[in-house]
Amino acid sequence: MSTVRTALGVFALVFAVTLGAVAVAGVVLDDGTPSNAEIETDHWELDRVSDFAESDGEITMESTESENTVVIHVGGAAAAGGGGEPIPIPIDEETEPTEASVGTIGGAERDVGPLASTLVADGHDVVFYQDEFADGPLFELLADADAFVTTNPAALGPAEADAVEEFVEADGRTLVAADPGSAGAVTELVGSQGVYASPGYVYDMDENDANYLSPFVTPAADTELTDGVERAVFRGVTPVGVAAEQGERLFETGEDAQLSTTRESGTYGAAVTAGDLAVLGDSGFLSPENAHRADNDALIGNVADFLVTGEEPDVEPTPPGAEPIPPGGEPIPPEEEPIPPEDGDEEELPGDEPDDEPPEEDDTDSSDE
Repeated sequence: MSTVRTALGVFALVFAVTLGAVAVAGVVLDDGTPSNAEIETDHWELDRVSDFAESDGEITMESTESENTVVIHVGGAAAAGGGGEPIPIPIDEETEPTEASVGTIGGAERDVGPLASTLVADGHDVVFYQDEFADGPLFELLADADAFVTTNPAALGPAEADAVEEFVEADGRTLVAADPGSAGAVTELVGSQGVYASPGYVYDMDENDANYLSPFVTPAADTELTDGVERAVFRGVTPVGVAAEQGERLFETGEDAQLSTTRESGTYGAAVTAGDLAVLGDSGFLSPENAHRADNDALIGNVADFLVTGEEPDVEPTPPGAEPIPPGGEPIPPEEEPIPPEDGDEEELPGDEPDDEPPEEDDTDSSDE
């Protein structure tokens, strides 16, 4: 019995000592509620980046040109054989581009609203063109136009592309805004001017506006289109270029930008010009959401000035390759060239009638002579 009492006493003593040790350790070691280590998350603080790229400027024009007519092609679905479908580039971990952009809400015309409203406010006419089924033949509109814009070159059919090419060759101011997936259509449309686009899209992990697919682009030349622009924001850049003897690069990416098809780093062309033609590797900068990012507002104003300050194009109101049509009339047939006579044949003069009757016989008797 004494053994049991001894064991219980030892257990009670050990238990008491253990509780006391735990209590003392809690008092000594407790310095407040533990907290997680602070982690730097600057690359996730998108508000800081957005404020940095936000512009408080207005879209204005410097031109004092009188009323001009600008045809803006926004297109619909890509025409068959028009050069390819848009590339579904990932934005914020999404793979469906329509989920990542609100630019199509309110119609395709909304995506060029800032440019269109700037032109109209300055006294110019803007005519929207979707396709020949909705708006008639494009060549008829271009016959009365001073400038042409397309934000969907892949949607142009063969006849429309021919009309645009003739408009460019007639010194009509033309702006082509390319997006990923339209490289083939752009090259086919303006390749005769030495301008081309490359497949894929350009992204930049370092110099961008909140997203690596929205790289900053900077001027590569001092021109009317780069005036007042320190940097612009393009959303998903299509790399574009021009033959050295036919034009020059306007904007380019940073040297750490990468091309999606090769992953190679380097400086890529984002906009070029060739005479009265300008090709930009993005159409998104024209949308209301992007018009005031960085210096996009200044760029849009420059584009508006570019469109209305060219020479009046000499465009015939005819389908490409057809004969001229006078106002309210039929096509003028070409003058027929006279057929030269063959050797030994007498040349027939106008008004001469062929003598089909045989000559009269002489009834005079030769014996009477």
